[in-house]
Parts: sequence; C-alpha cells; structure tokens
Amino acid sequence: MSQAPSPKASLLQTLLIATTIFLGIQFICPKPPDDPRSSAEIFTSLQSQNGKVDDVAALTDFQRLQGKLNAEVDVKKLTKEQADKTRFEASVLLADTQFRAATRKNDFQKMTMAQQALSNLRGEFEKKPYYNEPVKVTPDKEYPRETVTISSLKAEVMSKAQLLGENTAVWGFFPGYQMIDWLVNLTGALPAFSYAFACFLLAVVVRAIIWPLAQKQYMWGRQMAQLAPLVTEIREQYKDKPHLAQEMNMKMMELYKEYGMNPLSGCGPALLQMPLFLLVYSSMLHYRYEFEKGTFLWITDGVAKGTGGFTAANLGERDVPLIVLYGISMIATTLLQPVRAPANAKQQRLMGVSISVIFTILMFTGAFPVPAAFVLYWIFTNILATFQSLRAYRLPLKPLVKVNAPNGGVYPSNGISTNGATPKKTGVPQRHKPKKKK
Repeated sequence: MSQAPSPKASLLQTLLIATTIFLGIQFICPKPPDDPRSSAEIFTSLQSQNGKVDDVAALTDFQRLQGKLNAEVDVKKLTKEQADKTRFEASVLLADTQFRAATRKNDFQKMTMAQQALSNLRGEFEKKPYYNEPVKVTPDKEYPRETVTISSLKAEVMSKAQLLGENTAVWGFFPGYQMIDWLVNLTGALPAFSYAFACFLLAVVVRAIIWPLAQKQYMWGRQMAQLAPLVTEIREQYKDKPHLAQEMNMKMMELYKEYGMNPLSGCGPALLQMPLFLLVYSSMLHYRYEFEKGTFLWITDGVAKGTGGFTAANLGERDVPLIVLYGISMIATTLLQPVRAPANAKQQRLMGVSISVIFTILMFTGAFPVPAAFVLYWIFTNILATFQSLRAYRLPLKPLVKVNAPNGGVYPSNGISTNGATPKKTGVPQRHKPKKKK
C-alpha cells in the first residue's frame, strides 16, 4: 500500500510550487513603480535617454510609461488610441537606444533586446496607420538622423547583429554561429528545409552528448523507486510521531547508506545539462538573423501576413502556434516520465507542469526571447528525451544489493562482508509482516 507524503513534505512541496508560480507571474507582469510625472513628462525623459544612449534608464522610463498610460486611459485623460500611439513611439525609441548602446559596446545581448522590441511591435501595431510612419529620435554624433521607421531601424539592427553574431564567440570561446551555419550548409542552405533540419540535427547532437548523463539519472530514479516500499514502511512507523521526525530521517539515511544510494545523486546529471542548454540557446540567438532566411511548414511570410502576425514569417521570429506545441510537448514529457517516488507522484507532476506553463507564458509575452528555430529545436529535444525516458524505464534492472552492513562493515563484490556476514540480493525491497505475538 502506497503511503502519502508526510504533512511537512506536502506543505514544503506546495509552498515551492506556489512560490514558483508567484515569481513567474511577478516576472511576467511586474508592477510599474509609482511615478508622479505625467506620461508626457516620462516620454520627454525617454527621448533624453535616447540622446544620452542610456539604455538602462530608458528601459526604466519605458516601464513607468506603460503603467502611466494605462492609468491615464482609466481616468479618461487619454483615449486608448492616443495611448497606443505613444506606446508605439516609446517602443521605437527604446529599441533605438538599445541599438546604439549595443553598437558602442559591441554587446550582442543588448542588440538582441533591440531586435526583440521591434519584433514585438509587429503583431500589435502592424495594421495601425502610423506603423510605417517616421518616429522622432534624438540625434547624436554617431547617429545624426532625426527620425527612424520600423523598417529602417530593423535593417540597421540586423546589419550590426549579423556582424556581432558571426564575429563574437558565445561566452567568449564557443563558435556557436559557425557550428549552426555548418549544420545548415550540410543540406545546401535551402530556405524551406535546411534551417529546420539543422534544428533537428542540433537536437540529435546535443541529446547524444547528454545521453549518458540522462541515462544515469533515469536509472538512478528507478533504483530509488525500488526502495520506495521500505521508505514507506519507515514513514508508516513514524506517521503518528511528529516529534520523532529527526529520528525518522536518520533511519531513512541509514537505509540509503545500507543500499549504497545517495538521494541527491540524481541532481548532479540534471545540473550538468543546464550549461549545455544555455550554450545552445546563446548560439541560436547569435544565428538568429540567418534563421530569418528559413521557413517551416506554416512559418512563411505569406501565412504571417494572412494571420496578422499570429504566425512567424520566418524561423528567426516568434511563432505562437510553435510555442503552443512546445508547451504541449513539455507537459507530455513531464506526464510520460515515470516518477521515482510514487508517494509524491502528484506533487512531482504538478511541479513539472507548472514550470512548463510558466516557460510557455514567458515565451508568449516576450520576456524570454525565443526565435521559432529555438522553439523547434526544443520540441525535437523533448521528443528525443521522452523516447530515452520510456526506453530507460523498460530496460531490465538489477536487483538492489546491500553494500553496507548494519554495524558499519562493507559488503565487497565477492559476497563476503568485512564483518563476516553474507549479503543477500533483495530485488525490490518488500515489506515484511510482523510476527504474531504468542
């Protein structure tokens, strides 16, 4: 009979889930700080930061302007149309400021922020009459122009970004641009095939690299599941004795030690995979502007115009249907993976689904800038990860063997322990019924 997790464990897991969701919502929808200035005054300050090329102060002013515009619409000081136009012009000013700052500092990350700001405008404002009209900017020595349009600024951003992406190593040492370019050119750099196929090849290569680590993590989970009956038995003994929680934990640690299991060893492989994930993400951002040459099924310029920006025109832009598919694949991967602790299955799955939903929302809002190419890569990765997980949980598993004797001796591989006891292969630990008292 499976045992429910202790009240303390359930409370901690619930708090962790709630904290994760709360932080995600706060990140997605930050509350703008109170500002006594009017929207017109904040907009003037934003223009000043544009001339000073202070992208940090410009971003702060932009965030405050968003909240102020909403407040002034609520009190009928501005119409929604007026507020939208001001928001559009402020977005262009912010993108121009970030572009100038990125150019001065040769900062690819800032250039990505500028490109993302311009991309976000397409879906919301493309059908507005002022979308292609010039926006006033503050000239400086390097950029003496007094106005820019969306198309002219985007052309400037793409030109500089391509140079930065190609000539700047990821993290200062990894040729991410060149690696992806090589994968694309393997099949002739065909717009309708090569760029999407390069995402698949990259997913295969990365999965091959982390396969041993992931396999170790999955098999460790299965071994931990074998101990679940004995862990449940210990919890059963102490379920009505909360004051002996420390003693219960000691007995559980003794059980893990007896079978040579480290309850934290499964975290290592997962943590080691994170740097590789971030490296691939950064590499694909460096190649983002080349991905604008690629298409995939519905991701074409014609379909994008017909859907009003709901779908991406190319693999370098954000695509809503692909993000939805990513969210579905993440949730499916979470639900299909067997859990190592049946007693905590509900909490583990809820945590996995919550994280998947938060990541999907972050992509929707643009808080986590992702080109369609990276989302496609991630979907391929989820499919391969699910395949490996299901395969790992169907492989034969050796029965658990005690490796440490109760009095501190060690069971060597020849079967004779250092204290003279002979270990027995236990297989899956089973709960033994207590003997009846005579």
